[in-house]
Amino acid sequence: MQFRHSLTRCSAAAAVVLLGLAPGLPAAAASSSTIGVAAGANLEGISVYDTADVLNDEKIKDALSSIDFNEPTKVAVFSRQGEYSDDINSETLAFAREEHPEWISQDAEDYGDYWADGYFIITLSVEGHGDGQIGTYFGEDRKVSTSQMESIHEAGYEDFNLSRWTDGVIAVGAKGAKIMNRPWYKNPALWITTGVAGGAAGATGLVVLGVRASRRKEFEANLSTGREHLSNVTMDLDTTELSARTLPTGSRHAADLERRFADFMAKYRTLFARQQELEAATKKTRSSGSGVALSKDFIDTAQQLDATDDAIIAAAALYTRSATWQEAWRAQTAPILEDLAELPELLGGPDKKLGPAGSALRSFADTAQQEVQAVGTDLAAQVIDVDTALDRLSERRKQLTERLDAYAAARIGAYAKSEAEEKQMRAKLRKQRYASTGTRSGGSILDVTSPAEFFWRVSAFNIGYQSAVKAVDSSRQAASSSSGVSTGYSGGGSFSGAGGSSRF
Repeated sequence: MQFRHSLTRCSAAAAVVLLGLAPGLPAAAASSSTIGVAAGANLEGISVYDTADVLNDEKIKDALSSIDFNEPTKVAVFSRQGEYSDDINSETLAFAREEHPEWISQDAEDYGDYWADGYFIITLSVEGHGDGQIGTYFGEDRKVSTSQMESIHEAGYEDFNLSRWTDGVIAVGAKGAKIMNRPWYKNPALWITTGVAGGAAGATGLVVLGVRASRRKEFEANLSTGREHLSNVTMDLDTTELSARTLPTGSRHAADLERRFADFMAKYRTLFARQQELEAATKKTRSSGSGVALSKDFIDTAQQLDATDDAIIAAAALYTRSATWQEAWRAQTAPILEDLAELPELLGGPDKKLGPAGSALRSFADTAQQEVQAVGTDLAAQVIDVDTALDRLSERRKQLTERLDAYAAARIGAYAKSEAEEKQMRAKLRKQRYASTGTRSGGSILDVTSPAEFFWRVSAFNIGYQSAVKAVDSSRQAASSSSGVSTGYSGGGSFSGAGGSSRF
């Protein structure tokens, strides 16, 4: 759920910010006097900034340290003396900007626009005996819906109304910890719907088993796919070495491939050893998050090697005009031709009303395929060399990317109703764009040698746009069903972090 935040001023008084809590503790049991101090899981740190001088720092730290988080989370608690008219959303952002910029995203793409990943922030504004406001703020990877945020706030109301500030903060933190990044099998509705009535211990056991089983399944899938890519590299190894030696000097594209081949063998040997380690991994390792991360790195690296050797072999065929050069050329044109084939469906719907952006993309689709065919004809007749042919293909793909950029802006502008929604949609599109630009096998030289941001695939655009619309629709639905939760920030500029506040 996306919530807009805008903070204009920093109050001299402070706020209570809790960054990232854990999901294992029921709100009803959140009173710090009853919470044990057994080490929790996935808690990456707790910071308490009690400028209102109403909190027991150690009690909060001990209580929250006993909670198991669904995902690694940082916790910060910040209290402030305030007034009824205060906008604590804005006060929280102002405090973070001036005192704790690490709470705000430092990513180059989203710099200063969102709360930093991994954080869960709770702000307590004390305004009188049992009166005040409670705010919770989330990194983009921890955000919750408005209704969920309301239930997090409600967990502390009873304690807050009795001026039990420390216990209220602990209750809010515990409830947030339970909800943030909650897996489907931890949703209470699941147990009600399916008639599961086992005790808490049994449910916890099922959750743990479910997580471990899911991780082992993902580990095995990554290992299996990575093994296939590495096997392809092994079978082609002699051909790849021979092809690399036949690449011509003085060619821009060939020189780039030669530089990549210089590291190819070292990466191959390292990856082969890593495969053996993963295959020998224990059940415990396969069930762990770190084990899954290792298997993911294995498949990514294996895929990159497989794509690189295919590109080297294809390049050698093109530059030497071997018997397979035409097949190698088809591998170069495949990405752009696939994109062009998908454009009619992309442009056939409501986009007819998008004006110049849609028209420019449609016009490009009508002519680009003929231009790609003309490049192949010129190469076959030796009117142009391989480098020139690849440059012309690259130019077509960059032109498509530029038009997709303009088209994306038009579609976002037509669908979004606010600046926050526009930013949300752009972020979803950007994420899918770069997630789909990893090198793949097939022999495309440009996919291996060109920076990821050069080319935007039409399939990635489609998936990204659908994801963006779904996210915005979800935000609108959550916002419309919210009750008593303020999610707006005044004077925050482009800041669009997730979170909000309510009164108690």
